[in-house]
Amino acid sequence: MIQKVNRGFNLIIAFCLFIASIIVLVVSTFTTIYYDMHYDVDWPQYGKENIPLLLILVAAVFAILFLLHKKQVFEKDRLLLVISLLFILGYCMMLIISITPQAVNDSKLIDDVINQFAQGDYSSLTGAGGYLYTWPFQLGYVGFGQVMYSLFGPSNYFAWDIVQLISVIATVFMLNRITWELFEDKMICGIMACLSCGALFFYNYVTYIYGDILSMAPQTLALYMMILYLKRGRIRYGVLSAVSIAAAVVIKTNCEIALIALLVVLIMSILDDSKIGNNSKSTENSKDGKDGNEQIEPSFGGRILSALIVGALLLIITFVSKAAVNQYYCNLTGLEAIPDGSPSWSHIAMGLQNEGGLEPGWYNRYNYDVFAENGFDTEATARAAKENIKETLLDFAHRPLHAGKFFLRKFTTQWADSVCISTHNLDLVSRHVDKDSALRDYLVFGSDKGCPVLIWIMNVFMPVCYIGVAVYLWAILSGKSVSHQEMLILILIFGGIVFHEFWEGSSRYAMRYYIYWLPYAAYGLKKIVSFNS
Repeated sequence: MIQKVNRGFNLIIAFCLFIASIIVLVVSTFTTIYYDMHYDVDWPQYGKENIPLLLILVAAVFAILFLLHKKQVFEKDRLLLVISLLFILGYCMMLIISITPQAVNDSKLIDDVINQFAQGDYSSLTGAGGYLYTWPFQLGYVGFGQVMYSLFGPSNYFAWDIVQLISVIATVFMLNRITWELFEDKMICGIMACLSCGALFFYNYVTYIYGDILSMAPQTLALYMMILYLKRGRIRYGVLSAVSIAAAVVIKTNCEIALIALLVVLIMSILDDSKIGNNSKSTENSKDGKDGNEQIEPSFGGRILSALIVGALLLIITFVSKAAVNQYYCNLTGLEAIPDGSPSWSHIAMGLQNEGGLEPGWYNRYNYDVFAENGFDTEATARAAKENIKETLLDFAHRPLHAGKFFLRKFTTQWADSVCISTHNLDLVSRHVDKDSALRDYLVFGSDKGCPVLIWIMNVFMPVCYIGVAVYLWAILSGKSVSHQEMLILILIFGGIVFHEFWEGSSRYAMRYYIYWLPYAAYGLKKIVSFNS
């Protein structure tokens, strides 16, 4: 019975994601999103895609994949991984050196706060209306910034970029290891390595100094460790997962979606009649002296106890870490408690609004303005935001077609943006650089929409990726068995989609989940290129 419930849950998630992937595939085929240069806001522009050229380029990619498969190149997965990591390193260093990016927008505001804290000025946290008084969830990131300040000095953006580069490389490497643990197939890992070379939407953010990229390495490590725990049954992997997700959440609170996914898959493993350690295939890891094939088959009670301990650690370490950061800054500033700031309700209210922003549910200053209008009182702001949400939902109820159009457009503006605002952010971070650079001008301002070559690589990458994803999800719907470890990242992606349908929308946020599609896209692409093999 429990296995049927789990199977039903898996099918619901797979079905929703399949529909979402088809929508993204269709929209990204017929339309293209770009960003005009020299604008200060994230203003996506829409135009008709050059469909014949797109189809030719996508077909060319598949022709190359077929050729590489025929030559058995994908079987050399470790060599391809090394090549892909070197490519990513070279591409990111090219951006860092040629652009010499600067902190902008929120990242500049936080950089100023970090410098102020170093000088003993805590007014941004203690004074009503200050940045941290309004957004106290950024304290963990500020704490990380103070460590960077002590190690590399004030506003050392090059040091920040290198740390972000390390996070990018670590994320892609662990995604490759996750691909192996999910499918234990060299060809899929080889395709994954090749596919990762096209994820420029992710690598462009190496120049954007913020918590998005910095939190990706610990979050991905948490996912990887949980997958190992589910396969091996060794509690140390669960402990490492808990420590890693806590670090990620402290830097970027959006990582709590990953925390929820970790807890959900743990619950699924507890409810499953099978043992945690019994679903791992024999691997080649043992040939390399690794413990990948060492299996533990705990008793039913031992399995339950182990999973409960890991689940408790996930929650305890995360919330203790957040509390420790808050207590540190209370001691530092003399505050009795960290301000509550603008409440979550204001973010949800803004995420449901269709006016005032450049796109439905995107940032329009409401969450800041309503906080100021209510005297920076969190409870009063929450009441005002709830009333706004109520009015919006009543309007949706009376105009269901309008509501459907709103949510569909909000979904597509976030998830069908092949560049994930990364070209616009390259524009932002390069504006205040004094030195001239022909390479920077081409990479950032190659046209009034950005560099055509980079944009077209990302335009082609999206349909190739989502074709593979759709094939993988269809396989699940057609009866393919799916493990808890496969479901972990699927649940994370599903959670990200649902969360940002109601929270502040932005395709920059979608980037954090888009990159996690790669292992599943590689599975689907293998099915396509080896169809008659």
